[in-house]
Amino acid sequence: MLRGLTSVAIIFILLAVGFFFAWKKRWPEETTRVFSVVVVQIAAPCLAVVSISDRFTREMLGESAWNLLLVVIMYVILYFLGGLLAKIMKLPPKKTAVFRVTFMFNNTIFIGLPINQIVFGNDGLPYLFTVFIVSITLFWSIGAYTLEKASDHVGKGGFSLKKIISPGFIGVIIGVVLVLTGLELPEVLHSALSYLGDVCVPLSLLFIGASLAASVRKGFGRITIDQLVIMAGKFIISPLIMCLLLRAGGVDGFAFNVLVFTAAMPCHAQTAIMAGFYDVEPEYASRLVSLSTILSLIAIPVYAGLLG
Repeated sequence: MLRGLTSVAIIFILLAVGFFFAWKKRWPEETTRVFSVVVVQIAAPCLAVVSISDRFTREMLGESAWNLLLVVIMYVILYFLGGLLAKIMKLPPKKTAVFRVTFMFNNTIFIGLPINQIVFGNDGLPYLFTVFIVSITLFWSIGAYTLEKASDHVGKGGFSLKKIISPGFIGVIIGVVLVLTGLELPEVLHSALSYLGDVCVPLSLLFIGASLAASVRKGFGRITIDQLVIMAGKFIISPLIMCLLLRAGGVDGFAFNVLVFTAAMPCHAQTAIMAGFYDVEPEYASRLVSLSTILSLIAIPVYAGLLG
């Protein structure tokens, strides 16, 4: 419990720094974009290679294959449940598409990665990347297809193998190959990747803090029923489904804690970007992402205390 509370305190301090500098406009406007590029294209891939190759064994990979299947099942359940709830609430087609995607996916990298590392340490990262593999694959396939289908500009891109094979995904694959082959990175390269991976957590949290500052400036207005349902989906339904699947699958202990904790993260940040790309209720998507990120400041301490 004490470790969980300490972890949350660290998270809030780093978030507060990003929030303050953005709120007071103490850094250039492009700073947060630079942070996002460094995290997604450099730091997260390096962290994936090092954390998986250092902490996974072939036996653990075999166990992770089962965890991978359970995570896939969770996402599929969330997708169809999101569609059912949208139908019950009689949302229009475009809002239904955004609702399903935001209900299904959570923020694995920008929020899930740094918070997992702080709460569980580096030992929890291989399990986080199990979720990441599934999340990125399904987001750029089912997620992109769902938004494209609801768009008035069908045919702007949708699914492609290039979108799935991102730097982070490549980092995961390299880490897995190193474990399967028994190869080790040269000490110089391993140290370089470790140093680059170490900046992932602080830059991610500074980015989130700055994003929250921008959201607070815009205000949130009246919160509707469908938005409340999304919040319940992120912080109650998703971790509950993951919990039940893991129990049924015989997964417990440390892996159980990390996977359930990861399932309780806010909406996938790139949902708003994709919604804007396809012109499918981009403001609605941005609102859901921002609102869930702010509410995660309450949910994360609770889950950190219970599972950390």
